[in-house]
Amino acid sequence: MSIDQGVRVGREAEPDATLVAALEGVSPGALTGEALGSYVRDCWRVHNRATATLFDALHHLGRAEADTCVRRPELDEFSRDEASALLGWSSTMAARRLNLADDLLVRLPEVGEALHAGWLDETKARTVSEWTADLSEDHAHEVCQVVLPEAPGLPVRALQERIESVIGAVDPGWAERRRKRAESRAQVLLSANPSGTATLSFVDAPAPDGIASQARIDALAAAVRALGVLTPIKQLRLQVGMRLLDGSTAGVDDRSIAIQMAAEYHAATNPDDPDGGTHDAGPDDPTGDDPDDGGPDDSGPDDSGPDDSGPDDDHGPDDDDRGEAPDLGDEPEGGSSASGGPVDPDSDPVDTPTPAPDVTERGGSEAGEGGAARRVIPSPRPAAEQGVLDLLGLPPRPGAPEPELLDPHGPPDRTPGRLRQGSVELRIRLSTALGLDQHPATVPGYGTVLPHDALAMLHAHRHGEWRVVLTDHDGRLAHVLLTRRRPPPPSTRHPRPRGEHRTRGRQRSQRAASIVELQVPTTLLAALDPDRHPGWAPLIRELQTRARDLAATSGPGRPPDADDDLDQWSRRRPGAELDRWIRVRDRCCVVPGCRRPAHRAEIDHTRDHAYGGPTASWNLGAWCTHHHRAKHRAGWCVSQPAAGRFVIRTRAGVTHVTAPKRVIDPLPDPRPAARPRPLPPDGWPEDVTDDEDDHLRGLRAERRRTTPPPLSPTPSRYDGPPPF
Repeated sequence: MSIDQGVRVGREAEPDATLVAALEGVSPGALTGEALGSYVRDCWRVHNRATATLFDALHHLGRAEADTCVRRPELDEFSRDEASALLGWSSTMAARRLNLADDLLVRLPEVGEALHAGWLDETKARTVSEWTADLSEDHAHEVCQVVLPEAPGLPVRALQERIESVIGAVDPGWAERRRKRAESRAQVLLSANPSGTATLSFVDAPAPDGIASQARIDALAAAVRALGVLTPIKQLRLQVGMRLLDGSTAGVDDRSIAIQMAAEYHAATNPDDPDGGTHDAGPDDPTGDDPDDGGPDDSGPDDSGPDDSGPDDDHGPDDDDRGEAPDLGDEPEGGSSASGGPVDPDSDPVDTPTPAPDVTERGGSEAGEGGAARRVIPSPRPAAEQGVLDLLGLPPRPGAPEPELLDPHGPPDRTPGRLRQGSVELRIRLSTALGLDQHPATVPGYGTVLPHDALAMLHAHRHGEWRVVLTDHDGRLAHVLLTRRRPPPPSTRHPRPRGEHRTRGRQRSQRAASIVELQVPTTLLAALDPDRHPGWAPLIRELQTRARDLAATSGPGRPPDADDDLDQWSRRRPGAELDRWIRVRDRCCVVPGCRRPAHRAEIDHTRDHAYGGPTASWNLGAWCTHHHRAKHRAGWCVSQPAAGRFVIRTRAGVTHVTAPKRVIDPLPDPRPAARPRPLPPDGWPEDVTDDEDDHLRGLRAERRRTTPPPLSPTPSRYDGPPPF
């Protein structure tokens, strides 16, 4: 059996009786780690084929009749009873499996064939089935044709995002109608949990507002955490969200909220300690970190050491901002493009407590077995002894030197390595921003955003850092540029995009908390006519000029450090331009299956800097905190035979090979339905049932008695007072 564990996206030979017999004759206990990888993969393929066979048998059982091999034409309400009684399943479970079997055998046979071939599992088959259930058959087949070859190498959430983007490209109008209907039925729900807690949900909120709200909660929770609050980050985010909603912080800025919450925490943990003594952390939370915060990339204590386990080169070459990507124009009114800068390759994430200088031994670590450094987690301290938040105006510790603080309302901090906690990153094609197409955009960590919401976010974050990513015709990275030019804001004479009315009060904070990535192939950029896009003309002309200069001096895909000498490679940290290049190239954590966005990951040397590894594009990669720690503490072996191509050998000896990711994934051309497709049922009753919405019920009844309204929106005839 092969031990090659690279990501497989093509069809393999179907598992047969020979493979099953071979697996049954092998004992896992007698295999090495390398052979176990192949053994598990082949067991997985056989399991997938067995699942497909079970689905086929269930489908026949649900349509079978006694004493005959003739089957009923389709499943009915009694079909589930056969499987439920035979296998001891609940009626709901039997119906769910039968419905999936029927979908894979009748509506989406190509997905059923992939499951039978063994290279697609049940979870991903169900994902494709459920996320295409609203589509017409031709559009569903179109989506399957695009996503099925990619599905084996994608995590489930990434597969969902890919399906969303393809659906939005195939029929943008239908996707927009579905979004509008969902937003028209948005609501806030409060439900009681069996544990005695409550769940507060914002259902069908507009995507830009939901993303901005979550980003603010994340940023404020990270700020409170940096003041030494050791509450697990999930609980801390909940506390921040409730504090913002309960009215107790009305009229108070975020900095004051952070100080107040930190003071309350320390007062509760040190109620009767006038001398400011420390208390030991409880056994339930020795680190103050949540082991299950957002998946594997945020588990356990953060890596306290430098990114390659070597000593920090505090006296090494100066990391000035040499290599900063050239700006493409004048700075827009209100500030420069970004105050965050790239992420610190050697710093801890902001959502871990900032230790006081005296909480570790031997410069922040103590020797463990084999001389390995072990981090000492600080105990809770009074508020006055905690580290300071990275915002202007927070009180320093008594006797401590005044730290350098980032003013979110001041000039940008261009130091490479600034972590972007609570930031929003929008990836949108320039053609969509110009109105040439209706392709969906992407917000890393959230998913697909429809064009209408993407344009609203584009204007809302016009004061953030704007990156222009030039690609080749295959969507591969060619160049990364920064621009300070922006299109003018929407005219006040026309309706603003949703969320635009709130942007003026947020502009300063968004300068530090947002990234806008404009993606454009070089061929499309060269073909654009600036005169046809007056608001974007200065930016387009500047991009075209810069692209011609780059084509004359360097080829596509040439990293910014290609001409650096050994002195630049010997410095510990990459410059700002190289840092940005690595994050755009890798897109997310380089470990297969990890979806941690690159702007929240760490830059790590493939060959450790302490052992002579150069700070070069072909020796750097984006690693989330968890996998960064696995690389150094779990015995992973990593090599980078080509820039962006990683070979990762885990502790068990299983080898994974990754390929450089596309910046722009291919999307099918639009194929709107010949006749407008009705929206799928969404579970809402046709009539409103709430007592306070009687007037809406009356309006709907009147509308049903009249002729259908035209497709274009018309003003409402209701002039009465609001219903609530």
